[in-house]
Amino acid sequence: MITEPTESVPMPDTLRLLLALLDVAPELERLLDSDWPAVRDALLDIAGRLERGDDAGATGQDLDALLELLLTNTRPQVQELARRILRETRAPESAAPATRGLERAVAAAAPVAEKPSGTVVIPVFYGTDRARGENDTPARYYCGTRGPRSFGIARVSVPIIGRDKGELPAPSWWKLQFSEDPEKHVILVGVQALEKNQFVDQLHDSLAAADERDVLIFVHGYNVSFEDAARRAAQLSVDLNFGGRTLLYSWASAADAKQYTVDEDTIDWSRKYFDEFLRLALTGIGARHVHVIAHSMGNRALMNTLERLEPLANPSPEAATLCQVIFAAPDIGRDRFLQLAEAFNGRAQRCTLYASSRDLALKASRVVHGYPRAGEAGEALVIVDGVDTIDASTVDTSLLSLHHSYFGSERSILKDMASLIALRLAPDKRELLRATGEAPARYWHYGPLLD
Repeated sequence: MITEPTESVPMPDTLRLLLALLDVAPELERLLDSDWPAVRDALLDIAGRLERGDDAGATGQDLDALLELLLTNTRPQVQELARRILRETRAPESAAPATRGLERAVAAAAPVAEKPSGTVVIPVFYGTDRARGENDTPARYYCGTRGPRSFGIARVSVPIIGRDKGELPAPSWWKLQFSEDPEKHVILVGVQALEKNQFVDQLHDSLAAADERDVLIFVHGYNVSFEDAARRAAQLSVDLNFGGRTLLYSWASAADAKQYTVDEDTIDWSRKYFDEFLRLALTGIGARHVHVIAHSMGNRALMNTLERLEPLANPSPEAATLCQVIFAAPDIGRDRFLQLAEAFNGRAQRCTLYASSRDLALKASRVVHGYPRAGEAGEALVIVDGVDTIDASTVDTSLLSLHHSYFGSERSILKDMASLIALRLAPDKRELLRATGEAPARYWHYGPLLD
């Protein structure tokens, strides 16, 4: 039996309550019977909006309303279950309801001292199968529907002074921020579409001038816009101190919490295009090493491609080495991951899986599918030959309640990923990790952060 590490990071009350409701979803489904679909849809909608960092006040109010609905349900067992969850999820120092709403968020946003300014603009070389958006402004250049495959460069401004590592700040109306500020926010400042040959030539030249002839490819997950995917890719590049060039494959996610099944269908449709994009990075741009970080649902496209690649033992002479492959919170069935892991063993120098027992979006996905996801920890933790498994449950705190994005917003994990990508270190050589169990059932978790 796998034992979860002791919880060391406190969670906001809203998130604690929502995770508890998702955990008891099978019991709620049985008790609610015909009323379950409406409750399930409300849970998934709230989870999606909380994961994206949408209006904190409205999300908290909707969760309050859902809890009240359960507390007043005509079935006594539902009422008792709701009361039990409320008791267990209250912060110990509080006797108030678990959710707070907008007033608490505003109170927490106290002014801070100004810090010295400084930004860097990161060129993110992208491929996408999104349709063109409603206008040519960066935020609307691509939309959430499928389109022809295209290429280009997205330029993202990232504060390097006054921003904590892992933060992906954007303007927030409840902080009275009504416009983007380059000294405070990660901003998509420009999008330039290119023909494929132009894209290859510019990337080749840029890579030749880089400190390292390495590329880092980021593949985003469910409920993500092109703008936010480009911002995350640039933030990772800066916070990992990556010396090569950063690439993004942005598949046509609807960027809508209510369209999970639409995104599922689209990621399947996108697999062919991502396959071509990864092969282009390996063989067509003059790279020496290629690293890939896939997040959430994006892992489905990555794993499908890994299965089809040639093993490292038989590389083509002109190909770059597929070096570090990182499965971050993969939203793919645990059993399916185990099947594919056997098939792609030997395709990369090292494969690493980051999992968590407190991942909000994966808990919601399990409600939809009925089976554990590969990115979950606890009893569902994936341990398989050829993949280093890291249980990040004790450090997956992140800003704006983006728990599903803990891979990019927790400094312990970023520090670990940096040593993995830059130094190619095995888990037993990385200072933050502690081993649990013996091979072949060994996995790793985080010890105290050493600064």
